Amino acid sequence: MGSYGNKYLVSKKVAGALLFFFVIWSVALALIVYYAGVQNNDASQDDAISAASSSSDGSSKKKDKVTDVRLPLHLVPEQYNLRLVPFIIPDNFTIKGDVEIVMLCEESGGQNITVHSADIEIENKTVIVQDQDNNIIPISRYSYDHAREFFILHLSQELVKGNRYSVKIKFTSYLKDNLKGFYRSVYTNKDTGKDEYIAVTQFQPTDARRAFPCFDEPGIKAKFQVSLGRRTDMSSISNMPIRDKGASMAGTTEYVWDHYENSVKMSTYLVAFVVSQFDYRESERGENNVLFRIWSRRDAVQQTEYARDIGPKILAFFEDYFKVPFPLPKQDMIAIPDFGAGAMENWGLITYRETALLFKNGVSAASNLQRIAIVVSHELAHQWFGNLVTPHWWTDLWLNEGFASYVEYLGVEAVQPQLKLLEQFIVNDLQDVLKLDALKTSHAISIPVKHPDEINEIFDRISYGKGASIIRMMDKFLTSETFKKGLTNYLNALKFSSAVQDDLWMHLTEQGHRDGTLRSDLTVKQVMDTWTLQTGFPLLTVTRNYGANSANIAQERFLLDQDQKSESRWWIPITFAEPGTTGFNNTYNNIWLNNNQWSSEVSGMPQKDKPVIFNVQQTGFYRVNYDKRNWELIAQSLNSDHKSIHVINRAQILDDALELAKVGRLDYRTALSLTGYLSQETEYIPWYSALSGLSHIKDMLKRTSAYGEFKQYMLKLLAPIYRKLGFQGKADDQHLDILLRKKIVSWACSMGHEDCIEKATSTFRNWMGMQNPDVEGKNPIDVNLKSVTYCTAMSQGGEKEWDFAWQRYENSNVATEKANILYSLGCTDQVWILNRYLNMSLTTGSGVRKQDGSKVIGSVARNTVGRYLAFNYIREKWEVIKSYFTGFSSTRRIIKAIAESFNTNFELNELKDFQKKHEGDLGTSERAVKQAIESGQANVLWMEKNYENVWNWLKEYNTNRRY
Repeated sequence: MGSYGNKYLVSKKVAGALLFFFVIWSVALALIVYYAGVQNNDASQDDAISAASSSSDGSSKKKDKVTDVRLPLHLVPEQYNLRLVPFIIPDNFTIKGDVEIVMLCEESGGQNITVHSADIEIENKTVIVQDQDNNIIPISRYSYDHAREFFILHLSQELVKGNRYSVKIKFTSYLKDNLKGFYRSVYTNKDTGKDEYIAVTQFQPTDARRAFPCFDEPGIKAKFQVSLGRRTDMSSISNMPIRDKGASMAGTTEYVWDHYENSVKMSTYLVAFVVSQFDYRESERGENNVLFRIWSRRDAVQQTEYARDIGPKILAFFEDYFKVPFPLPKQDMIAIPDFGAGAMENWGLITYRETALLFKNGVSAASNLQRIAIVVSHELAHQWFGNLVTPHWWTDLWLNEGFASYVEYLGVEAVQPQLKLLEQFIVNDLQDVLKLDALKTSHAISIPVKHPDEINEIFDRISYGKGASIIRMMDKFLTSETFKKGLTNYLNALKFSSAVQDDLWMHLTEQGHRDGTLRSDLTVKQVMDTWTLQTGFPLLTVTRNYGANSANIAQERFLLDQDQKSESRWWIPITFAEPGTTGFNNTYNNIWLNNNQWSSEVSGMPQKDKPVIFNVQQTGFYRVNYDKRNWELIAQSLNSDHKSIHVINRAQILDDALELAKVGRLDYRTALSLTGYLSQETEYIPWYSALSGLSHIKDMLKRTSAYGEFKQYMLKLLAPIYRKLGFQGKADDQHLDILLRKKIVSWACSMGHEDCIEKATSTFRNWMGMQNPDVEGKNPIDVNLKSVTYCTAMSQGGEKEWDFAWQRYENSNVATEKANILYSLGCTDQVWILNRYLNMSLTTGSGVRKQDGSKVIGSVARNTVGRYLAFNYIREKWEVIKSYFTGFSSTRRIIKAIAESFNTNFELNELKDFQKKHEGDLGTSERAVKQAIESGQANVLWMEKNYENVWNWLKEYNTNRRY
């Protein structure tokens, strides 16, 4: 054997001998593994390892998903005593653990203990089952149901109702980098330049079973006594305060125990622990005396100040709003470098993606600050809705997410009123989700789910955005006071327990009847079941009788495909107002269109020369169409005195009109003529709605001959507001002014506005010319226009600009800045750079974190040049993508970004071929692909019916209007 540099050379003779030895050794090992596997289920083999070490059998064949995945109900856990030691060591990354579960038998006759377990190696010989008198119950055999992720102990005797039993299990699990279960995250220490690892959890919805054997269903609650082993140079946190910190661990001086107080009764998906070398900032204790801390990387701890300020205030607001005290003595919030979701509401230990918690003055934008406020409020709201009272099963996930997605606005409005967040609800949530819910392939809010893929699928805009929208509607038709009282009664009646939606309906009905705000012959269940158990939403068509000052109102399901018919009907709260009156201030309805009525007559309409606006402040989750005359009157009001119509209803009018035109229920001439008044509009919400509706036309036209006319139209439309706002921020800007400027500048640059492009590229060049461009606070680009400036510079530049931005990404210590740059890098029109960037999205060590890979693919897909590159990439790499991105919505976002503007039969057929090729293998993206196909079919139809008409209207408009 010789050497060459750091390599070793061997002769052919030696190599042959080594090969022979390797073959013999491999055969011997295979035989050992085989016989060990055969004996795995034999209880007499005390040294066997449970087959629970994997959640699949490794077969590449597609199999039907099991649907009967619920645990047997004869045993209910009362107490977990859990000890875990994560070895956060490269080339190890294992977790040694043991758990004791104390259970109550609620049904006699059972002869097994069945728990969830996945990706865990259980030491069968260590498993001990005892009765309440500490007598050992023999185990006849062990089995593992891979499809259901069950570890089953078959007992030699039946369990007795009313008796308590315990099971003790020792096991090994793994700190993977897959962003679920008990996993590892890595970051670079800016002082040392070395990688440092942390161990962190993400258990929702079905991944606590990857950390320890447990009863992993949301409605099965117990108390948890947690002990975490850690290195002496690290710290740990969990749901509860530490009872005994740094207790000695037998046999080592390198590791110690942190023993935690016993928890309140809670679900497994809310259990959490973090072991790290992080630092924290503590807030001053308020009247509730809750310890409140914000944790982060040590070199980012100064970025926790905003969250440290608003967090305790929002918590106090919710205590007052719900009239239920926060039940824990402390609340930790921690920013995790690698985190698949936006945040997770673990009770007493909320985990966040860094962009959702950390804010750096002078580097992070106003939109970043707003997002942090929203996410913090959302997660703190969950401490009541979700944690204190939990859905009995994931069918009612929306009770968690819908409520948190609505009351998050109330929390921010109370603590940060200058953000005007309540005003933004309709554009951030309601109008956004109306577009999705117009698809036949949408789903009901409350939907039966079984397999984990189905559960993950419903962590979507329907559960969150539609859930929030119908709760807001309910708040208004009950009145806020009745609504709040009903919530308090619900929370107090079911605290530390689980619920279904009917429990909430009952408490709200009782309060509504007591207060007289709900008709005595009507229940909340009657109304709300039509919104939660049916897919979709109604279109209310208003046809006025101008001579009688009345109107006929008719309901039908609003569908993107107008050829589809539906028999669905709803209980619709009816409100209306006349421009220039106080009617826009009253959102309480005295009129209903019920689910037995297709139509009804309504009196009290304005005079015949005045318009009527239905759905005051868009509190109802429905669209409104009018007769042609009323649309003309609305246009006249907007042009003569747009402020006579409430700002939210101005946004509603624009959104409804453009969506009605999209599906052929309103002619585009009428819809587009409404945008003419925007030359007078200075408010953010109407502009947001208008641009959102116009973005569909942009997507349809941008690869056609009509796109030039569309760009000319948009530049004329944008010119007045662009001149008013300017490219740079102003000292007297309000929050919504900042958001509006960002949106207007983004559209102006994308439409080719010369001044916009010149200012964006020149300020970026100034940044490139700096001697030290990474000094925080010295970036010459307006902090609130970074995303549009970066994107414009990438699209107008080449490799030099791209490489400069990438270097800034790698050097930055601010997560919001990194996110801005990462998205903007997909704006380049250099095909080879886009291909390289796509490859980086799936490459460990490329600099793109796994949590951000789907965003990279999405940014390329939204680029006109990059759309087909991205589609080809996911078709080629689908198996890799599906296994690489394991979060709630990563693959769904990729599909949506790629396919949302497909509008030719060729593209549609390619998408259908993709679906067919991966039938049964799309996992959590199955519904997203169906929705993409349905949207594509609608787009193809739109091109057939509307392309020429819209093009002609644009040419006419451009001929008659000047800048």
